[in-house]
Amino acid sequence: MYRPMAYVLLVEDDADTMYVLCETLRKGGHEADCVPNGKQALSVILGRTPDLIITDLFMPEMDGAGLLEILRCYLRLNSLPVIVLTGLPDSPLVERARNLRVNAILVKGKASPQDVLNADEHELPRAPH
Repeated sequence: MYRPMAYVLLVEDDADTMYVLCETLRKGGHEADCVPNGKQALSVILGRTPDLIITDLFMPEMDGAGLLEILRCYLRLNSLPVIVLTGLPDSPLVERARNLRVNAILVKGKASPQDVLNADEHELPRAPH
């Protein structure tokens, strides 16, 4: 089945993780923008709506849960697919993210870049047959 290239926004403050995941997404056939915090992500999203957001939770300026809270207030962004990446799966921020209807939560250090790519393939809308 043919599916056009998806536009994915990665929000990650760790430069090494950002680089690896962005390259994985691009090699997987997606267009990917990468930003280091929720504040910059919001600016990108309001200019161009991505097909999927992959976000860390713990970041400077605006964390991933804060970004999700804002996104869920916009009608056009309310159902935007979001995958959360976190190194602290037992954090209260993870529960906050769950309550904001994320599509998946992946644990850093346990999820490989390929796992992230597989998760995003599952969450992206499919082209009609």
